[in-house]
Amino acid sequence: MTATAEARTTDPTPRLASFTATGRSTGRLSTAVEARHFGFVVAEPPSLGGTDEGANPIEYVLGALNGCVTVVVETVAAELGIAVEGVATDATGTLDIRGFAGTADVSPHFQTLTLTVTLTTPVPEAELDELKAQVLRRCPLFNLVRDAGVPIEETWVVHRP
Repeated sequence: MTATAEARTTDPTPRLASFTATGRSTGRLSTAVEARHFGFVVAEPPSLGGTDEGANPIEYVLGALNGCVTVVVETVAAELGIAVEGVATDATGTLDIRGFAGTADVSPHFQTLTLTVTLTTPVPEAELDELKAQVLRRCPLFNLVRDAGVPIEETWVVHRP
């Protein structure tokens, strides 16, 4: 283990970072959200009574997971000196909508989640175990979902450039 890697795993000093987003209802199951200087709309589709002017909250969570995994793959690959020419992710979450509807005593969060990470790299797949392990250990959103007790089926696909 390098000194840098050792410092990352043994540093006893908390380094907390806060992130904030604000939301304001715009009616008909639609929310205008601001995070830093970015704005976006969260909305439900017409089939659920919404305006369909943006992705719904669940789709944003899945998109955020995709983005988080990508950032962590790129960060860890750079730290390990692994050339990664491309990262693509696909996340699918399954809900039992009875939880949201209040018609059954089931959790409204994901019942299962599948995550596929596709890497384009010249590195042989057998040499990517450390990258994969660190990404899963260090990705905040992957861990948030897993720590909520959601079973995650993750698959890694490696393509050569």
